Amino acid sequence: MKYKIIHTTEYSYQESVNLCHNRLCLQPVERPNQKCIFSDIRITPKPDVVSFRKDFFGNNILFFSIYKEHSSLKIVSESIVSMENLLFMNMAVNSFLPWKEVQRKISEFPELAEEVTQYTVPSTFIPYSDVIKSFANDCFPEDATLWMVCNDLMQKIYTTIKFTPGYTTINTPVETVIKAKKGVCQDIAHLMIACMRNMGLPARYVSGYIETMAPPGKEKLIGTDASHAWVSVYFPEIGWVEFDPTNCLLPSHHHIVIGYGRDYQDVAPIKGIIFSSGEQKLKVEVDVQRIN
Repeated sequence: MKYKIIHTTEYSYQESVNLCHNRLCLQPVERPNQKCIFSDIRITPKPDVVSFRKDFFGNNILFFSIYKEHSSLKIVSESIVSMENLLFMNMAVNSFLPWKEVQRKISEFPELAEEVTQYTVPSTFIPYSDVIKSFANDCFPEDATLWMVCNDLMQKIYTTIKFTPGYTTINTPVETVIKAKKGVCQDIAHLMIACMRNMGLPARYVSGYIETMAPPGKEKLIGTDASHAWVSVYFPEIGWVEFDPTNCLLPSHHHIVIGYGRDYQDVAPIKGIIFSSGEQKLKVEVDVQRIN
């Protein structure tokens, strides 16, 4: 299965910008079921400085600076990816590993513990909180397997939190989402990650897209024609297993990964600073097309 993704971002500035520095996380990563066949990022006006690198998490990052005066900025990211199903999902479904044993299993391998421990501690948008732990508590019975608690938690979030575009901002706390019972995919992913970490389990944020075409007779999945976010939980002896609590499903070849991080802060599509005054307007369009 191949997909073509076009992600267009346009800024219009009330006053001219004299200088800007930006960081982009828009190029799909390589992983066992996902191959990036083509990727191109076009920036207008043309940057004066451009550099590429992989960040700490293995994501593809582009940095650019524009030193000339400009009143608008347009970034078009175009990618083609080849996707397959995640083959080890059944291993997670059939795993009998108790969730209470996860930390012990991880500690048996010091190098692994060093890698995954960062996904058990608080980060910019993921706090330790009694409110979060209380919300998650009934999904974590003492004798449950790791698979059971992940699946139960995903279903609880799906039935409790209503997907509501425009209700929250990037900085809305997880506790506010729990209280309001509303949020977008970013908030819903943060909530599931926060619940897992508050129980001492490694979970990370996944940024990407899902296919825009709905199956015949079914509704389009939430998150299409926009950036999407979901969750990855570490299963010892299996690896990272993904969950989409916004749609209450297990990601497959429909979910295209741009990057992984501790939370949204690590994989924001565009971050940067500008030297100017006045307001700015932002327009974002995303199109995901199946091409074979």
